Formats: sequence, C-alpha cells, structure tokens
Amino acid sequence: MDREKRNRERLKERTMAERMKILQQLQRERGTKIITLIHRKEPWLDPGEEESIVIEDSEKVLMEIHKASKDQPIDLILHTPGGLVLATEMIASALKKHPAKVTAIVPFYAMSGGTMIALAADEIVMEEFSVLGPLDPQINGLASGAILGLLEKKPIEAVSDEMLILADSAVKAIQEVKGFIDWFLEANEAMTQEERGKVAEFLVGGYVAHSRPLSFETLVELKLPVKQGVPELVFELFHTCEFGSCKRPQTASFLW
Repeated sequence: MDREKRNRERLKERTMAERMKILQQLQRERGTKIITLIHRKEPWLDPGEEESIVIEDSEKVLMEIHKASKDQPIDLILHTPGGLVLATEMIASALKKHPAKVTAIVPFYAMSGGTMIALAADEIVMEEFSVLGPLDPQINGLASGAILGLLEKKPIEAVSDEMLILADSAVKAIQEVKGFIDWFLEANEAMTQEERGKVAEFLVGGYVAHSRPLSFETLVELKLPVKQGVPELVFELFHTCEFGSCKRPQTASFLW
C-alpha cells in the first residue's frame, strides 16, 4: 500500500508539473491570467471525490479572480457538468464584475452551472463540437418547468403540500436565473432587451431536457458572444488527464 501511495504521489507530481508548464506558456502567449475550473477524475484521489462545482471551487476561483489586477484580462478554462447553485452564482458574479475582459474557454462542454459561468464572460471561445446546456433550475432533482406544469394539469386540491412548496421555490429560482442571464448579457450590443428576454426564456423555461447539449450553431443563432478557436495548448493540457485505465467520467482539481 505504501508503494502504491508513493507511485500515486510521483504521478501527481509529474502531472502537475507538466500542467503548470503548459498553463504558464498559455498565460504568456495570451497575456492573461489563466484560471481553470476542470472536473475530471485524478488517479491519486480517493473514491467519492466531488465531480461537480462545489463551494470550495467558488472559494478557489474567487481568490484567483481577486489576485488579478483590475486591468488584467482573465481566461477561465471551463470543463464541468455544473453543480451547486450558490457556488456557480458566486463565480459568475465575480467574473461579471471584473473590469478587464473575461474569456470563457470551453474545449468540450460546460453544462448547467458551467453554462451560467460562461455567460458571465465577455466572450466564449469554443470549437464546433463544444457545447453548453440549458439553465432550467432543478429543485430536489426535478425540473422547475415540470413542477410548474404539474400545477396546470391537476386541480390544486390534488397537489400535495410538498409539491406546492417546490412550485413556489421553482418560480423564485426561474426568476432569479432569468435575472442573472439578463445581467450577464446586457453588455452584448448585438442583442436588444427583448432578445435577451427570449434567450433567458429559452434557456430557463424547460423547453428542452436539462441534459440537452446546445451546439455552437444554436448558440450563434441565439446571438450569444461565442466564437471558435480554442488554443492548442488547452488541448495539450487535457492530454495530461489521460490515464489509461482510470475510470470515466473524471474530475480534476484546480491546476492554476
């Protein structure tokens, strides 16, 4: 067991050194502060580690944003299935308030809360195969739109008190997320206020499944600030996450 632990530690040391080298080169080339929010499984971590955005993630990202000078652009490399709403909103709000340009780089996917964070950026850099996802709030694992739809289909006396409470939470959550989206997109000169409202309604209203990937072409049609061109060094960074027999999906802690 001690030998296995030493081998894992050596692998971690080599891998983190390689990642740091790549990130430092990327930072020099782009002239930005690089922050990563990448969820993949590391072979040196114990089973059961979180594989989504948690409150500790927000603490780490907020500290890195705080370290950036007010005139320093930020590149946030995003690769996440989403996670805790509080943590997501804290990260997104901090990015929105950063005075210099913020770019979200999405090489593969940033779903749910990851999409909210991406929308807080001034620009989202993707590839043709990269995707974001819907932002309809999930209440106790149930889609907000489905909860509210239930109230329309059944008489009030046939709905349980628990579902009525969840419906109240769903209304508030939907309004909150729509407000965030409108705030994030208000600087987008390509969109009118009416168009921002339609985008928010589409993303939050539950018109598609929460797991439905939104393609680059769809995001362009929505007039979101997306463009193609993920730096090759970002893909080199993900090569350091290939560990052969390591189970998928994977999560990785902060690299920078």
